[in-house]
Amino acid sequence: MAKLKVQKLSPYLELIEAFVLRRIPAAEFEREYLQLFKNDVSTWTEQEYEVLNDLFSDVDSFCADPRLRDSNDLDEGQLRSSADTALERLNENDNSLGENA
Repeated sequence: MAKLKVQKLSPYLELIEAFVLRRIPAAEFEREYLQLFKNDVSTWTEQEYEVLNDLFSDVDSFCADPRLRDSNDLDEGQLRSSADTALERLNENDNSLGENA
């Protein structure tokens, strides 16, 4: 059961990790995450959905251009911090699933 969950989350974990570790730029992360989340038909636990949806909201609030950014928008550092938090939360969920399986 836990292995299936990890496989379902794998595209998210890989993408988020690539952004957090600065292997891809913020604009690429934004584009890929929005596409991945919007087209995902997976069934998630409430905890998983909450993490993924919270990050979706933050990605949607990201504005790369400081001239266009307002107080409700996130800059790259804030988005990376949010992604890092989401990655930690998803990994915690994976670890607890593995312990309970």
